[in-house]
Amino acid sequence: MKRRVLSFLAGAAAALALTALTATALAASGQVQFNFAGVALNGETKIAAGSDITAPNGQRVPGSILYVDEAGGKTNYLPIRTISELLGVEVGYDSATRTVLLGEQTVPAAPAAASGPYWHREDDENGVTYASEDPGIDYTEAPGYALTKLPEGWELESVRAGMGGRGNLSYWNGGGRISFSCAYPDGGSYGWSPGSGEIPCRTVTVNGHDAALYTYSSEYGDSCLLVWEDEAGVLFWFTGSDVDPDTLVEAASSVEPTSKTAPACEADWLPGGYSWFETNASGGAAETTWVGQGGNITLTCSATPLLMPEGDGETVRFGGVTARFWEAEKPHEAETDAWEPETVGGVIISSGTISGPQAADVATLAWTDGGLNFRLHGTVDQENLLHVAESLRIK
Repeated sequence: MKRRVLSFLAGAAAALALTALTATALAASGQVQFNFAGVALNGETKIAAGSDITAPNGQRVPGSILYVDEAGGKTNYLPIRTISELLGVEVGYDSATRTVLLGEQTVPAAPAAASGPYWHREDDENGVTYASEDPGIDYTEAPGYALTKLPEGWELESVRAGMGGRGNLSYWNGGGRISFSCAYPDGGSYGWSPGSGEIPCRTVTVNGHDAALYTYSSEYGDSCLLVWEDEAGVLFWFTGSDVDPDTLVEAASSVEPTSKTAPACEADWLPGGYSWFETNASGGAAETTWVGQGGNITLTCSATPLLMPEGDGETVRFGGVTARFWEAEKPHEAETDAWEPETVGGVIISSGTISGPQAADVATLAWTDGGLNFRLHGTVDQENLLHVAESLRIK
């Protein structure tokens, strides 16, 4: 995808916690607003409108979600765990049937097929699910693993943050895509649904571990999944789209613990109207996005090669650094009301679209420093990108 719509999973939770802004995102044919409504029980306010809550894993998440359909109908959604606590009802989850369990269960849930001591696998005609029991350990951050060597032609496209601190790295080779993430057994789950019907699976060896390699082909393309669990209970999860399964195994075989973390940077100068939106870090890579005036500026930093526009680009210099610059393929057309905040019921709401590194309306500036690769792309011109690059500093 060349453009992504702002959403809760794209980092709105971080924006809520740190900037008190509530994001609005397009969802299906309607709109989603976070923290629009509060919750009162027997006349006592339990969740105030405009505020988020703390999930069991320590993450700050929206206290409510308001969905407005095309006809203007409104539906409020609240976290099930919060409702269960307010009403004094036990809550659980059956990974085998993907069912939320409320209250006393008279019929015990069927156990999932065990694939390891911490993660349990369930296969059916619709896909594959790996779910973990909560061991009661407070994991404060995601496992520190990264791909140390990419197959020829592959480059890092983006760094995303997932629920529970799980990061995701997306790689691109001009036609296919590989996504990588890993997680401790924290009570969460991963799922893969390439399509209906039989999904062939075989066992392969990756870094001394038995791994399940699933492959699926349809008229819409080929996809594959590679997954295994190590002795510490860390689940390694690789998915490929239009990727040869052997290439997926080759990439996964370069996974190693990473002690070198890409620095998160701040910008001392931004174009008028721009401000920080989110910072994502995973697998030794980091990505920060600033938004404003219907556009965005995004900095990605990684030890592995980064996805760049075609061609060699123009050689430019800033602050003693030699860099390459690529002009945008077409001018950026900002929405007239994009990023203009609106106050509804005392809650500040903003919306907009973020252009990724492959979008036609972004210019790109790239350089290397201290063994790390940097890519600064945005819906602004060369002068503004260079000015931002000159002002960058490590947090």
